[in-house]
Amino acid sequence: MSTRFGRYLFVGALLVTYPPSAAVPQGTPERAATRVAENVTVTILSSNLANGATIGEWGLSALVTADGQCVLFDAGRHPDTVLRNAEALDVDLSCVTDVVLSHFHFDHTTGLLPIVQAVRVKNPEAIRRVHVAEGFFLPRRAPARGGDTEWNQMIALREAFTEAGVEFIEHDAPTEIVPGVWVTGPIDRPHPERNYPSTVQVRLDGNWVEDHVPDSQALSVVTPKGHVVLLGCGHSGVVNALDHIQGAIADAPIHALMGGLHLFSASDETLGWTADRLRQIGIEHLMAGHCTGIEPLLRLRIGLNLNRRTAVVGAVGSQFVYGEGIRPTVIAM
Repeated sequence: MSTRFGRYLFVGALLVTYPPSAAVPQGTPERAATRVAENVTVTILSSNLANGATIGEWGLSALVTADGQCVLFDAGRHPDTVLRNAEALDVDLSCVTDVVLSHFHFDHTTGLLPIVQAVRVKNPEAIRRVHVAEGFFLPRRAPARGGDTEWNQMIALREAFTEAGVEFIEHDAPTEIVPGVWVTGPIDRPHPERNYPSTVQVRLDGNWVEDHVPDSQALSVVTPKGHVVLLGCGHSGVVNALDHIQGAIADAPIHALMGGLHLFSASDETLGWTADRLRQIGIEHLMAGHCTGIEPLLRLRIGLNLNRRTAVVGAVGSQFVYGEGIRPTVIAM
């Protein structure tokens, strides 16, 4: 089997430049994707929309399985949401070895310690590594909400994770964490996307400045048909994130995009701009939820020339299965 992606050629599970003499941008050869995953499923475990025995919340979590490897992406807002939804959906989290946190915000991190404690009962070796982007543990404050009170709860919780035998790995660049599965690390932001609140400040180089969430990162599974991308909130901007992924990991199509795009309060102008850029990039499947917003998702469906089979709300229990497409829940069909 071979599949050509721009300057790359996939042959089986190997990737080589095509043609062999084609130039690769300086600084990227050691990071260019060399392996693909062919058996990939993403299951949403926390999002705003839910039905049946599952529960919704303002948060996000998804289980990614790639060729037998299990990676948890984000951990939800409340301590028990992911655990309760996993039980309702008959999803076994004890296979998870690695966790990717998209950024420090509490609606993506609060459930993690309870998840670690729960899955260790069945598998003492589960969840030993948590992957975050550089800047994840920077101090934050929200002057309008709590003065100098520390806004980054993960700073205080880090010791508890250490005692549980969990290692935090901070990434300053794209990194393959299991075969075919990559984290982006901090994302370059050439486009003027402003997808973060203005009420929080971060301490950088000794100064308090507006928190642009420098630790916002994405996860990408590289498949024979291209990237399967998950965003937590896309605080870097979804267009910036996808450009970064295609430029630094593999110059391949965006086969699927899911997670939170932080467009729930976006203006018509912003939604139009985003849809135009994503259409140019070419998104084959869209399963966005959490902070994306219902109407923005529908606007993107139209703007990207997708339909009800290829663009749905990422409700709890929704799945993306490589080779099949989106399996929506009844409430999101």
